[in-house]
Amino acid sequence: MKTIRTFRPLKAVLLCAIAFVVTLSSCKKDRDRDDDRDVLVIAPNVNVYALRQDNKLIAFNAQNGFDVNPLVNITGMSTGENMLAIDFRPATGQLYGVSSGSRIYVINPVTGVARAINSTPFTPAIDGTAVGFDFNPTVDRIRLVTSNGQNLRLNPETGLVAATDAPINGATGAKVSSVAYTESRAGASTTILYDIDAVTKKLYKQDPPNDGKLVEVGNLGVDATEVADFDISYDNKAALAPITVNNQQGLYLIDLTTGKAYKSAVFNNKIISLAIPTAPVAYAVSTNNELLIFNPASPAPVAKAITGLQANETILGIDFRPANGQLYALGSTSRLYTVNASSGVATAVGATPFSTALSGTSFGFDFNPTVDRIRVVSNTGQNLRLNPNDGTVVAVDGALTPASSSISGAAYTNNFAGAATTVLYDINAQTGKLYRQEPPNDGTLVEVGSLNINIDAANGFDIGGASNTAYALFTVSGVTRLYAVNLQTGAVTAGPTFAQGVRGFTLGLNL
Repeated sequence: MKTIRTFRPLKAVLLCAIAFVVTLSSCKKDRDRDDDRDVLVIAPNVNVYALRQDNKLIAFNAQNGFDVNPLVNITGMSTGENMLAIDFRPATGQLYGVSSGSRIYVINPVTGVARAINSTPFTPAIDGTAVGFDFNPTVDRIRLVTSNGQNLRLNPETGLVAATDAPINGATGAKVSSVAYTESRAGASTTILYDIDAVTKKLYKQDPPNDGKLVEVGNLGVDATEVADFDISYDNKAALAPITVNNQQGLYLIDLTTGKAYKSAVFNNKIISLAIPTAPVAYAVSTNNELLIFNPASPAPVAKAITGLQANETILGIDFRPANGQLYALGSTSRLYTVNASSGVATAVGATPFSTALSGTSFGFDFNPTVDRIRVVSNTGQNLRLNPNDGTVVAVDGALTPASSSISGAAYTNNFAGAATTVLYDINAQTGKLYRQEPPNDGTLVEVGSLNINIDAANGFDIGGASNTAYALFTVSGVTRLYAVNLQTGAVTAGPTFAQGVRGFTLGLNL
């Protein structure tokens, strides 16, 4: 980020990671061919990540592919494992992968480091030589199909099988190993699952997905011998697949209405999977107890009622758990909840309220990534640590000092799993200033500087795990906006307006 003086759209944080490795040849159109099917068509301007068969991750722009070195090696898998397929999770923006050991991984697209969501392989294990792997954006679950007809739903937060669905059926001889959902963005309410089969050389809808039934869309129109993977951009404008024809693998555009495949480029190294990044995403809790899902670059929130709470309970704060990408929430009855990021359904963590009840009317709520514990602070000086596994209070830490502090927001830096260090920042709505809580357990507040605006007590504050850039939803004189917060000075830069006031805010874990 050049400077906080110019408000930076959060989508830039996602796009800046696309700065390495590509093995795609020129997309120049061959105008001397008479057969339109052999002409290299110009691909959409979309960024793509691809997995090579040698466990290397590459990135390229489909329209402007070019070769860059070095490649990024995927590391962190168990001995003997290979990554089989990848996809971006709309709910958090993170890159996920599935391995030959039947494990789900989160992959850092910049470093290639893979981290298993669960050390235990899922069961039933993968059955097949080729795998299709794609997120259903409406329920935040992964669809996995194989060339042997296996049809599973996987939970990205546990790394386990959520359901074993009906085997693939409806097309004689089909060996589907490439699938992709439409509307691949957080908050989507509808989606269609498409499958490509190289045996029948056709595009299908899997309708309904859980039944495994294939409904033909049309012929690919090319003599495909292998379809390595398939993905659809979140705006549905690009459907891309690596297809092998005449022993040459190329990038093909798929027409979802006809099934036709159009060659755009040639791969110099074999690709076994590809994934198009999803839109940047953030979440807020409205004063009406709704989960608001939105793209922070251009907020147009999708509202989901938060259900599963106690009678008359309100949500006071939300945050993603870096360890597993699960959304957590703080309830006004002194309870901790997990929240389904796609539906708003809340599930209590633990059977009873905290042993130390909440004290205050405004709260900061954020995960400490170095110890996997939740920090809760309040406008009355309360300073707690919570265990996300059982919903209990781990420690009642030192009261915030000075005692006159009125903290209403808190966020840790380095918000990613495995972080070795972190700094806790707090927002004081009463003084309109940013502080460091240093050390956090002692509750000592060290002033950073003024926000230079007068904000309401109800607000949201978070720091991006990938960018370490701070953002907040502040209400000033009745108008709520997204602000960038300079962690060095406290000064804010106003961004786009937001539809309503909030009581909590968290960024997708890729920002």
